Amino acid sequence: MCAIFGFSGFDEPGLLERMARILVHRGPDGEGFFNAPGFSMGMRRLSIIDLETGWQPIYNEDDSLVVCYNGEIYNYVELAEELKSKGHAFKTHSDTEVIVHAYEEWGEECLQRFNGMFAFALYDRRKDEIFLARDRCGQKPLYYWQEGGRLIFASEVKAILESQHAPRACNTRALDAYLGLRYVPEPATMFKDIYTLPAAHCMRVKKGQAPEIRRYWDIQLTEGDDYQSDDFYLEQIEAKLMDAVRLTMRSDVPVAAYLSGGVDSSVIVAAMTKFNPNINTFAIGFDSPIDETKDAAETAKFLGTNHQEVHCLPQDFDLLRKVIWHMDRPVGDALIIAFYKLAEAASSRFKVVLSGEGADEVYAGYSFHKVMQLVDNYMRCMPGALHQHGVVPMLNAVPVGLLNKMFEFPAYLGERGKARLVGFLRHYRGRNLFQNYTALKTLWDIDERRSIYSEEFAAQANDDWIPKVRDEGGKFLDRLLKIQYDEWLQDWAIIRQDKNTMAHSLEIRLPFLDHTLIEEGFRMPPRIKARFLKDKIIERRLAAKLLPREVVNRPKNPFFLPMEFFFEHPQISALIRETLNRDQILKRGYFNPDKVDALVKKMETREFVYLKQVMSLVILELWHQVFIDKQVG
Repeated sequence: MCAIFGFSGFDEPGLLERMARILVHRGPDGEGFFNAPGFSMGMRRLSIIDLETGWQPIYNEDDSLVVCYNGEIYNYVELAEELKSKGHAFKTHSDTEVIVHAYEEWGEECLQRFNGMFAFALYDRRKDEIFLARDRCGQKPLYYWQEGGRLIFASEVKAILESQHAPRACNTRALDAYLGLRYVPEPATMFKDIYTLPAAHCMRVKKGQAPEIRRYWDIQLTEGDDYQSDDFYLEQIEAKLMDAVRLTMRSDVPVAAYLSGGVDSSVIVAAMTKFNPNINTFAIGFDSPIDETKDAAETAKFLGTNHQEVHCLPQDFDLLRKVIWHMDRPVGDALIIAFYKLAEAASSRFKVVLSGEGADEVYAGYSFHKVMQLVDNYMRCMPGALHQHGVVPMLNAVPVGLLNKMFEFPAYLGERGKARLVGFLRHYRGRNLFQNYTALKTLWDIDERRSIYSEEFAAQANDDWIPKVRDEGGKFLDRLLKIQYDEWLQDWAIIRQDKNTMAHSLEIRLPFLDHTLIEEGFRMPPRIKARFLKDKIIERRLAAKLLPREVVNRPKNPFFLPMEFFFEHPQISALIRETLNRDQILKRGYFNPDKVDALVKKMETREFVYLKQVMSLVILELWHQVFIDKQVG
């Protein structure tokens, strides 16, 4: 719901209106502005709650506090009743007004009471200060630029770039991180001097002082083994998930859902049918051997939903430049096209959609969770010499096809992918948990990055950009899962959803990211989340109460765009030639054109590492063209 934007410490005529205009896709239903000496802010509205009176900005009783807000406070009904009992007078029935009264009553501690997804800007007239905040998991984006007492903030970077003060330049220090991860970990972005307010953080800006940023929520890990029974935890997550779905379905407009063939979205839709039997669902497929639409259709039939299929095909790569404009930051995965098309279909009839995103991060649903847990257990009992001189060479001799069967890889693992696993095992003992986690899922290891860079840029290839994530206490799996709430979830998974849904004025809601559900997940013993080659054990037990056995036991099929079937299509071949030709590579100065040519040729092996590396370079070049060269069309 909405976009927010504003600035302080300077005056720039027309800036607020330009920011509103460029963010109209996030809120086509209206706009609102607020101006005070030295501070201006505004918003674009997508009307979902309180359609008649919920316009912004919204003020408290004496107009000393004013807020512009993007998102949903799902428990606003309960909070409004509590605040009314304390004497606060409400003028609307919106969740937005809850924010100003809650801040007036509890100050910054109001953030602990909010259950929802949000980014908001609140101005305190009495103190002449600005308070910015972002939700716990970073579901709603918030970017800022600040220098010498001047501040600009917005829901999307493109609005910040509307100011004459903000530089339109590439943050070359972030490029190494992008190659390694396919995204830039917060708080940095690919834009020079433009940052993202990290998830679960708030910022206070006082006149003439540097911004104060602090974290207000964190995941607490369990140290001991004082656990309850498995049935106790099953009852807990069932109750909390049902409540999360109930709250996220609160809306004054109809609500739909995304439905894949997997257990996560199936559980969400099954829960939704308990509150409304007439649910509309949308699934995306690729007309390839990994297509999940058949599985999704079977689940939809069982649940009785009104189901629609959408297909993403090679010719849809025409959309890539437009999608990158909406994404703001480069995210090196062509799957963003599929998210864009799925949102486009759902937005033709709905303003709100629910999704199963976020379950893998708390219930250990990714392949690398199982791999790292197995490796850690193995390392505890394997002598170092036997590991280095016996097991590692033995793994190197295992046929790639066998590794593909042991784990779910998104396409053919290939010799390069196997070499990655071997290298990961060889160096495992000498690194900390986050380094191992990064090494396993990196797209380009440090040697590959050094080899593809131009001579003058190669010196920047190091691992200094790896975020300093805290790793304190707790069980191994929980420590691993906690990492994802510090940098993976908001910078990889959620950004693809938010930017592509809001591109079509569609709001996505993610019940699995209810913070009470996440906190309960981290109170559970790791053995009921993942064990050996089994994943999401407790979630599958819950699914068994809602869904047929074949859905519950369906193995996780990694959701990815099947480039191994697409890359030879003339349209995609032309795109690669246009973006990665010698002239373009030399123009940027980052890469060695001969090495890029060699990499493109390696796509013929259909190995997913090479396919994804090439697409990450294509997306990076398109991002430069769209945002640095301003070639938006």
